[in-house]
Amino acid sequence: MSDLYKSMQVSASGMRAQGTRLRIISENIANADSVAQEPGGAPYRRKMVSFGSELSRELGVEKVVVKDVLTDKS
Repeated sequence: MSDLYKSMQVSASGMRAQGTRLRIISENIANADSVAQEPGGAPYRRKMVSFGSELSRELGVEKVVVKDVLTDKS
């Protein structure tokens, strides 16, 4: 496979991961002033995205992936 194709695949994986991050950020903004649904319930907790890398054996390159979506404990 060509180097151009490999670099496009790596770039696309990074863009997908950043798209997920932006979706989580918009969710955090939309729920910033949210309170618990029932008395004594837990309020909305902000979410954070953790990135990682994953080896694509087919292409022989490392792609960016969303490793986990974590809830802030603070």
